[in-house]
Amino acid sequence: MGLNLHPLSELLRWFGRNTKRLAVLLAGLGVLGAGVTMLVLPGPGFIVIILGFAILATEFAWAERALDRTTSTAAAAASKVTNNRAGKVALALSALAMITGGGIVAMFVGDYRLAGLSVAVAGVVGLATLVPRVQRWIDGKAARPEMVPTRDDVPDPTA
Repeated sequence: MGLNLHPLSELLRWFGRNTKRLAVLLAGLGVLGAGVTMLVLPGPGFIVIILGFAILATEFAWAERALDRTTSTAAAAASKVTNNRAGKVALALSALAMITGGGIVAMFVGDYRLAGLSVAVAGVVGLATLVPRVQRWIDGKAARPEMVPTRDDVPDPTA
């Protein structure tokens, strides 16, 4: 009873074909995991989750669909906050407090430097949503999410 092993050249070809896909999977899942963690810890969780899905979407159709859903959900939430004066004021004040507080922590509390920077970055992202051009983009995403063709929508030329 001998082992039925594949030739080394075949294994190397398989590894070469799948290295990029594996690297994208590991990087995307790592960023996605960091974003999920930032939902309960300080940091721009939704932004990092969207970035994780964007990385994964370069290789996986399911991630493209998840990216579209996540982006439209986040845009709808941001649109609700920025569409009235009280929401804009609250967002601006909380963003400035996050930038200030995060900056102070990053400068003076060495053990929590990364947490302070994360909070400050989240504040900058919050302030950026008040820029009129960004608000128009958010409102457009919230109103009608783009239907990006996925790999499933493209006919297979080999079939």
